Amino acid sequence: WAMGIGHITNTYGFYFLLAWLPLFLVQKRGFSIEEMSYYATLSYVAQAASALAMGWMSDHWTRGGRSEAAIRRAMLVVCHVLLALCIVGILVTGDRGWLALWLVLAGIANGAGALNMYAIAQMFAGPRASGTWVGVQNGVGNISGIVGPVVTGMIIDWTGSYAGGFWLAAAVAVPPLAETSPP
Repeated sequence: WAMGIGHITNTYGFYFLLAWLPLFLVQKRGFSIEEMSYYATLSYVAQAASALAMGWMSDHWTRGGRSEAAIRRAMLVVCHVLLALCIVGILVTGDRGWLALWLVLAGIANGAGALNMYAIAQMFAGPRASGTWVGVQNGVGNISGIVGPVVTGMIIDWTGSYAGGFWLAAAVAVPPLAETSPP
């Protein structure tokens, strides 16, 4: 259950950007649909590359004798903090170059965060329970994809601004204490 709650904090920012970034870029930043598509895609390209590269790096470090639990927890904490900074950066920047950088960094954080959430679940659950553990974790974790877009819509509707939704998404992404404790 703790991993499921951690998964909520790990995916809230991803679902926030998935659901609300396109509208934000078009309505508040004045992007055309085509421009928005290119910018939003940057994050997903970076996410795919990050998952591959960070997965390889974390396995390499583990094979080198470092603690797998410590590596994966540290990567998650860095990913959470980076994603929170990126969400705020996307909100406050008016420059398209900076926006592109924030989107790429958000993708890197999402890619590395996702792979470690699943790897940690398999590592701690072991081969006899990893399917159940990952299933529960993923089921609970995806509550953020159900609740987050609705809450953000309510915030935008009530305030007339995207800022509250961005700040909430950044706050949820900050690592919970359970993830930052030493292994």
